[in-house]
Parts: sequence; structure tokens; C-alpha cells
Amino acid sequence: MRRAIPSLAYLALALAMFAAWMHPAILDPRNVAWLLDGSDRGQNSMGLIAYLRSGTWPGLHDPLLMAPDGFPVALTDSNPLLGLLLKPFGLPVGWQVTGPWLLACVLLQVAFARALVTRYVADPLAAFLGTALLAISPALIARYGHVNLCAHWLILWALWVFVDPERSRRAGWWAAVLGVALLVHPYLAVMAAAIWASAVLRWLAVEPETWRRTAVGALAVAVLLAGIAWWLGFVGLDALPTGSYGQFGMALDALWNPGNPDYSALLPGLTTTAAQGFEGLNYFGAGLLLLVVVAIGAAVMRRERIADLPLVWLLPAFLALTAIAVGPHLVWRGQIVASLPLPDQVRDALDPVRAAGRLFWPVGYVIALAAIAVAGRLPRASLVLGVALAVQLFDLAPMVAAVRATSASVDNAVYRRTRNPAWPALVERASSIEFEPATPYLEQAVRDELTWRAITAKRAVPLRYFYASREPAAIRAQLDADTAAFRAGRIDPTRLYVVLDKKIPLALMNRIQLIDGVAVIAPVSPSLRK
Repeated sequence: MRRAIPSLAYLALALAMFAAWMHPAILDPRNVAWLLDGSDRGQNSMGLIAYLRSGTWPGLHDPLLMAPDGFPVALTDSNPLLGLLLKPFGLPVGWQVTGPWLLACVLLQVAFARALVTRYVADPLAAFLGTALLAISPALIARYGHVNLCAHWLILWALWVFVDPERSRRAGWWAAVLGVALLVHPYLAVMAAAIWASAVLRWLAVEPETWRRTAVGALAVAVLLAGIAWWLGFVGLDALPTGSYGQFGMALDALWNPGNPDYSALLPGLTTTAAQGFEGLNYFGAGLLLLVVVAIGAAVMRRERIADLPLVWLLPAFLALTAIAVGPHLVWRGQIVASLPLPDQVRDALDPVRAAGRLFWPVGYVIALAAIAVAGRLPRASLVLGVALAVQLFDLAPMVAAVRATSASVDNAVYRRTRNPAWPALVERASSIEFEPATPYLEQAVRDELTWRAITAKRAVPLRYFYASREPAAIRAQLDADTAAFRAGRIDPTRLYVVLDKKIPLALMNRIQLIDGVAVIAPVSPSLRK
């Protein structure tokens, strides 16, 4: 029983963290109202449910979305890992697993934070407090809209492998971390890969006589990642460039700037735009900032060394991640103070990481871990860490409250924009649904609710448009052809057309009807779907 008490304490920490961050009602798989709000987490859930309904396992292609050809489930901002794990079990249609996934992320976040902190902090109470400081990351709390990216535990897992000499030598550990990370989200795979590359550099420099074994292991991991990328559909994707690298970078003062003015009780939040502040958020929190200052002072005065945390080998990769995260626009106190010219080739190469500010997350975690490790060796470590945690919780209380409110549906109604009882029959009768125009930023609530109706109908209805994190050129050509035909007054009589911008071609004006204020053209021929 005595051995179980520490584990129970950490479990309680994880459950308390989750309950403060998210409303427990999201754990009910039948509760979907909190997802259909036009947010990216709704897209994530719908993409996953569409795959579970129509995808071919173990393939990762979804024919239901972007019909008739479909596209990779990874491009729906969904979770390919969950799709692979859940598809064989045949979950009831319409059940959401986003809530349970977020709980799993918190449990694993605390587990890996504990594994890292207890390596450097011997006192049990100090280790518990340090674990809480490392796990309760503002960057994680604020990432609620992108549920795949809430898997910060993958960063901690990669660090846990890195700091142990025996584990970091073994290609199998890196294959596991990087493989899972790539199946969850490419950004997390890039962060974990930076830590892996640091481990490879370390062993090539420290043990040059074993370079063949190191190189063979690295090659095996690289081949595995290439295979997973092909499996996900990333190889030969021909995605259209967004031209947005640099718009969502990290501010130079991001460590003490919460970005959102409502996210900190102690420090002001300044940002160029809400999107830049969100994507570039790397705020440490007042408590952790205080601890970093204390740790720096203690390390200088006590000549503190962390011999078994080989930070020096992380520097090259972390400098590269930081440079990319900051991007060409240097932001200070919510203003762009300078912009660095980038060659077109460099800008195009960095286009896939348009939300570049995220790439600083592993650097932030290592700084936090180092500060906790130094503070954990002070004579009154528990007191120092306890004060830091108390300040951190007080400072982050507004952020936590604001995020939690987004998960508590007011009336628990799934359909708030498409309430009319005519909708189910219209959807069921259609061979497919075409949204005009095919754009992600127009009438998002309407599009989400009709998408949900389509993928959960008695017979799933294909959708010719769905939001894509990266849009393949062939799919955009198909969507443009659909729009051109619609504007010319040529329509498929079996489709349900939903006109989101109310720009009706003159030739189709007499076919339009308004349902819940939404302009639609109902299918006039029965669908031949089976």
C-alpha cells in the first residue's frame, strides 16, 4: 500500500488537472454538442468519425470526405493513431472520443513529467511539486482547439528517452516515439525528431568508434518514418502552398507574454493578431518564470551542474527550432519591430510549418526541466517549488477558466443552426452534399452541423468538401470545377447543394429554398446509394 500511495497521488494530480482544464461531461462519448462550434477540434472529431464509418482499415484513406475520390485522414486534422486503434472495434455511429483522448493526454503528460523530474529530484514532495510545474504547461492548456497537438507527452517521452544513455542508444525507442508522434501529428514528429537527431549527434561525437551502429540505427528509424509518411498519404501529396510561413510565429518576448490579455492574472498579454498570439504562445507562467530566475541564481552561486542532463547536445537542433519558430518577423510587445528577408526557396521549404511558433515547445520543456532540477537540489527545495507552483496556479487561473468554458455546452443541443426537422430527410435523400463556395471560413456552424448529419446518417452521405489542413492540388481542381458548374447553372439533381454565401446563379434562382435561413437546392432525384 505504501508503494501505491505515490502513484495514487500522481493519478490524483492528473485527474485534478483534467477537471480544471475540461468539463468532465466531455468524457461521455454521446456528448458531441461541445465539438460542433466551428472549431478545429470539431473538424478533428468529424474527420475521425467519418474514417471510422467508411475508411478501409488498415489503410488511412477516407472516401467519405472530399468525395468522390476522398483523401488521407491525416489531412482532416484528425488522429490517424486513434483511427487505427479504434476501427476494428466498430464503435457506435456518432460516438466521440475527443474527450477521452484529452484525458489520456493529461494522464500521459503527468506520467512522463514524473519520470523526468524524479530522475533529478530525490525528495518525494519536491519531485511531486516539480512534476506539477512541468506537466501544467500553459502551451498545453491553451492548445485545447487542436486536440492532436495536446499530446505534449510525446515531447516529454522523447526527452525521457534522450536523457538516459542506454535508452538513447537504442533505435527501437526512437522508432516507437517518432512513429507514434508521426501518427498523431507531423508537428510533434518534427519536435521529437529534433531530439532524436541530437541523440544521434551525441553518440557520433562521444563514441566515434561505434559510428556504424549509430548510423545503421538512424537509417532504420528514417526508413520507418518514410514508410509511415507513405502510409499516411504524405508522399507525393502535391499540397498547395499556403504562403503563410511567418504569420504565426513566436514573439521574442513569448516566454513572459501570454499573448491573450485574458490568460494571465499577473502579466499583460500583447499580440499582433489573435491567431499569432495563439499559435505563437510559449508563455511560461509567472511561477515557472520565477523558478527559472531562482534556478539561474542558484546555479551561478552554487556552481550547480546537471551532469546527466546532456543539454549541450540539444543546442544545435534547438537553435534551429527556435530560429524557425521566431520566423522572419520579429515581434516584441505585440508589434513587429523588424522583418528579415527570406529567399523564396527558403520560404517555400518552410511553408509546411506555417504555424512555426509551436516548434519552440520542446525548448521550453527543457528549460523548465533544468530549472526544476536545479531547484530540486536546493536545501529547501519543497518550499521553493511549492511557492513557484502556487504562483503558477494563481497566474494561470484565468486561462484555465476560459479554456474550460469552451468544453461546457450551454444547452447540450447538437444542432443550433440547423434545427428544422426537414434537414434529416434532405440529407438522407442526397447522393452527396456540395457546399458552395468550398471554403473553410464561411458559415462554419452550418457546415459542421450538416457534415455531422451526413456522416452519422442511417446511410452515410459523402461530402464533396471538407476542411483540409493541407489541400492537394487535384482536390482543389475538383472543387473549382464543381463551383464553375454551379455558377453556370449546371447541377447534379441527386445532390444537396448548400449555398453558404447566398450568391445564387440566375438560372437556379427558382430552385432555391431557405431552411433555417440557409439557401439550399434539394435533390429532386432519389439517391441510388445503398
